[in-house]
Amino acid sequence: MEEQTAELARDLTHRYGSRVSVEYVDVFSQRMGEFPSVLRVIDWGVALPVIGFDGKARFAGGISTEIIGEELEKMGLVPLAEPFEG
Repeated sequence: MEEQTAELARDLTHRYGSRVSVEYVDVFSQRMGEFPSVLRVIDWGVALPVIGFDGKARFAGGISTEIIGEELEKMGLVPLAEPFEG
């Protein structure tokens, strides 16, 4: 999942520049305490990975750049006119 997360980060950065950040957090790490809504949905038995925005669980069971991009755009984030090559 770390590789998929890295690929997602590349894709989203290319599309939105530095206005997005993507971070992989292992569900067995101490940091999970920082994400109570993610822990809640994991307790419900959803499939990993769990994708969150601003610390809140949004999607579970897969990583789709297209679906995540659509949700970001619904939240008001507009893709760059020119791809970011950072």
